[in-house]
Amino acid sequence: MSGPRLRTVVADTSALVSLAVPRADAAVDTGALDPLQYLLTSCDVFVPPEVIEELCDITQYQDIHAAAASNVLAARNHYTVEDPYERDDTPDSRPTFGLDDGETDGIVLANALAVDGFLTDEFGGTNFPLIHAVLQGPRIVPTPRLICDYSRNGNMTKEEARILITTISPHRSWENSPYVTQLLQRLKG
Repeated sequence: MSGPRLRTVVADTSALVSLAVPRADAAVDTGALDPLQYLLTSCDVFVPPEVIEELCDITQYQDIHAAAASNVLAARNHYTVEDPYERDDTPDSRPTFGLDDGETDGIVLANALAVDGFLTDEFGGTNFPLIHAVLQGPRIVPTPRLICDYSRNGNMTKEEARILITTISPHRSWENSPYVTQLLQRLKG
């Protein structure tokens, strides 16, 4: 996410859940660190209705992801839900990008609103280049990179960013990611 600070962003379901994990993890004391709260208060956040539906589906489980999704839904007054297909400047129906519905709708909305970034957990595998290819202006912002940039921009220390990423990692299957490993290396010392 190097470049200008995010002022507007569309977020997908996985990114919002990941950012809400630290507060949902009762086993870890992250102090005042709350990356979801920081996102919601530092920029204008938009989500398509499909993301809300996916969050509601996740809350039906009995795990940390459900608690995190509930926290995102509880913060509903701090983000805007907008249907990308009710706009004049978007297709009437969901395009086929080969992504899940929340990601697809988020990309359509991000392109239509010309936001600064599209926040997602997609940073490995084949989806990252696919998302990059269909974004028409907004930059792709992987969630762990957002946290690192909060440190780089002075919003938190490198140690605080490292704690957040290592807290989120085991819950979101980031621990074996070479991408996350590289970001954690940057946060040392």
